[in-house]
Amino acid sequence: MCFEVSRCRRLVRVKHKTLIVLFTVSVLWYLTFTLCLLYGKISIVPTLLDSRSSISDNNSRQDSFLDTFSHVGSSCKEKTNFVFIKGMKCATSTLLGVFYRFGYTRNLSFVSPLRNRLYLNWPYPMTKRDFRPSSRGYNILTDHSVFSETVMGEIMPADTIYISIVREPWTHVLSIFQYFKIHLVAGVPQNVTNPVVEYFTHVEKYESHYASPLNKERLFCYPAGFSFTRNLMSHCHGMPLGFPPGTKDISNDPDAVDQYLKHLDKKFGLIMIVEYFYESLILLRRLMCWAFRDILFIRANVARYDFDVTKIDPHVVDIYRNWSSIDYRLFHYFNQTLWQRISGQGSLFYEEVAEFKTVESHVSAYCQSVYRLGKLPQYPANVSLLVVSKSSWTGQFSLTPSDCWMLGPDPYHLLHVVQQENDVKEATLLAEHTKLPDNRTASEKSVC
Repeated sequence: MCFEVSRCRRLVRVKHKTLIVLFTVSVLWYLTFTLCLLYGKISIVPTLLDSRSSISDNNSRQDSFLDTFSHVGSSCKEKTNFVFIKGMKCATSTLLGVFYRFGYTRNLSFVSPLRNRLYLNWPYPMTKRDFRPSSRGYNILTDHSVFSETVMGEIMPADTIYISIVREPWTHVLSIFQYFKIHLVAGVPQNVTNPVVEYFTHVEKYESHYASPLNKERLFCYPAGFSFTRNLMSHCHGMPLGFPPGTKDISNDPDAVDQYLKHLDKKFGLIMIVEYFYESLILLRRLMCWAFRDILFIRANVARYDFDVTKIDPHVVDIYRNWSSIDYRLFHYFNQTLWQRISGQGSLFYEEVAEFKTVESHVSAYCQSVYRLGKLPQYPANVSLLVVSKSSWTGQFSLTPSDCWMLGPDPYHLLHVVQQENDVKEATLLAEHTKLPDNRTASEKSVC
């Protein structure tokens, strides 16, 4: 208690000044801390937990996580609108799992095929009659389709990024040959030593047998007259090569082919290369401002050959190089652009690639252990959660069995989940859509 009035007044003034100083310091500290966060001076990386207890939990679509890129500017904003041209046998089923998991966990809208189909009218150009309606527009197109610039441009947002992937043509056709059993459909004798050598040694003979209308039943849902062995990748990228019959064909016009390749180069944000898959994924991550967690993958539809692919005479490869010359030009063009892009990434690019390979190997091993156990209501403690530690290139994050089942081993699982949900959510629009007239002939639309 103060017994002297003047002394008390001095003490009160001192206390007031002290409180003002403390308050000012606190405000300045808070502002400094906030600015540091905004400009990337302080890194806060929480543990990433799986945001979905099950694949059908619609209340937790949006993953809440922060992934700090030590070598990516703080202004990098995650991109969510993109088209992926899913061609044939170019690791595209592997990437399908990546893209569907990315979109589904963020409640994004997909351009998905009607009914339970897998194709957006492939191998024909897609039309607005070939996909499910959406009352909220579209964010992602990633199912089998031919690059159809006009239609895709009309339905996708203005800031859409176009992505694709190609493969060395000879290894590509070997995978096509095995997957679609080309030799069986084309009538290659079963007693030949190597059906690939036999086919391409007499390619025009067997190609005519394969594409014959008489083979309609053996072709499943693929149209007669369509070649799986000749310039298939170029066709998937929308190059006019005379299919469907009666359409423009620039295959004998080298200048027109060059111009089209340059057009693709300008239109696409990235065309990846299968042979440099990890490098391609890191370029994708940087382009899209994604995290390591977003580009994790499980390999799907890896070819196991019924014939020897290692002892094929080089002259057979030369025959194919002439037969599918435009695909070779496509591959060489975008292989070159890939390496040009890599050369501009800086010296730390391969450090990031190596780090991602390590992370991916742990994730792959973890998911394989989940797949061996099958789908369970509850997993043993040693497989219930995988925690990936923080590094220079990624924040700490966690994966659960739910993540593994979204990535694989069936890359089409999430597609069918999306289709089923669309049947319910967009039932009215879907009913109206099915009533729209379809004046296309059978030779203009796919049944796959």
